Amino acid sequence: MLIENFQPDIFSKEPLYLQIGHFIKEQIRSGQLPPGTRLPSLRRLAAVLQISRTTAETCYNQLMAEGFVESLPQKGYYATDILLSEKKPVKKRSESKSSRAVQYDFANNYIDATTFPAALWRRHVSRSLRDKELLAGYGDPQGELPLRQILSEYSHESRGVSCVPEQIIIGAGIQSLLEIISSVLQDAVFPEEYPAVSLEEPGFPQAEEIFRRNRWLVSHFTIENMRPDLPRLLYVSPSNPYKGRSLTPEQRRGLLRWSSEHQTYILEDDYNGEFRYFSTPVTSLQGMGDGNYIIYLGSFSRLLLPSLRISYAVLPPPLLPAYEKNRHLYNQTSSTIEQLALAGFIKEGSLRRHVKRLKHLYKEKNTLLRQCLQQYFEERVHVLSYESGLHMRIALQSSMSSIRLAETALAAGIKVIPIKAETPWPEFLLSFAGIQIQDIRPAVKRLADCWK
Repeated sequence: MLIENFQPDIFSKEPLYLQIGHFIKEQIRSGQLPPGTRLPSLRRLAAVLQISRTTAETCYNQLMAEGFVESLPQKGYYATDILLSEKKPVKKRSESKSSRAVQYDFANNYIDATTFPAALWRRHVSRSLRDKELLAGYGDPQGELPLRQILSEYSHESRGVSCVPEQIIIGAGIQSLLEIISSVLQDAVFPEEYPAVSLEEPGFPQAEEIFRRNRWLVSHFTIENMRPDLPRLLYVSPSNPYKGRSLTPEQRRGLLRWSSEHQTYILEDDYNGEFRYFSTPVTSLQGMGDGNYIIYLGSFSRLLLPSLRISYAVLPPPLLPAYEKNRHLYNQTSSTIEQLALAGFIKEGSLRRHVKRLKHLYKEKNTLLRQCLQQYFEERVHVLSYESGLHMRIALQSSMSSIRLAETALAAGIKVIPIKAETPWPEFLLSFAGIQIQDIRPAVKRLADCWK
């Protein structure tokens, strides 16, 4: 028996049972003990290696816990086939040349971090660390009360949202909140039917994946074509940055009428709702309606930093009992420290001043980008929408597809977002938030050269 060749290392600090276990595992790995090989009994192992029965038993128990050995009743101990199912090492994917060569990125999800008041934010984080009692636990599953209180005031002032702190749920990003919301809706609205949601085109892939994983039927719709067979949950972004424009007042009123008449819930994703550059921000749908069928979603990823994972949802009163019933099942995913820091940051007016600076900067970038497009493309480019959000939507007079043109731009070191839609001309989204203002002109000039 090969195990009998074991020689203990008397100078090692490792316990004897582990030394024996490593020896047996190495024999299994090398194939000297193939799967199914019967190992010595406890008595035999103890006698051959001149160890105590307790040491032999501890060794086998450890090997069984790690899956290298199994014990068959009244038969003994056997080597397993654990190595046959071990995963092969994952090879590190090499970065593509095109991704390394991007010089001008109009497809980013960044913000202009040069405006972020880091010193002021650190001060609020330091203050939040003083509350030892709050920091000792895992945090309120619904979100820290000081933040929910100030959010009920701030969201009303900035977006017209009407709510009380008890309606607000805090989470680390919109997607974590959608997990909770989908569960609440299934309990309160769809207890006996297959749940379904329809998203305003062009959709939101991450949200759609969450709904599908929770066994929802997912489809798309357009505000211009509200079909009678639409489901009882609609997902919209009224200040839609991916279209670059807000819904018109008529479309908003029509959507609210539809919701009331069909008792349809609306998930209002107010992503970048505060960023309107040439007019006053439009009040949220939640603030315009009666509040019974609108679920409001807000986020700070573009107001502050994407790395600050704090978003919030406002549940309408009819859904609160369903949430309260299972509230204890939802762990808080957002940092208590950052929640308290954000509460102080908003309360003293720092967020309001920061957003004002961002709107001024983004308006300047927006205007410069449109001027450069007109200068270098002339009649070949049509700016379709630009007054809101952090993207500009354009159409290019070209016989090539948007995908092929995006590949051509990428080869020239410029990244854009192609819109996959059946339109007369290829369309694109250009994000101007993360790109530096001094890079906009040379980026557009190079883009015009490669799209000739």
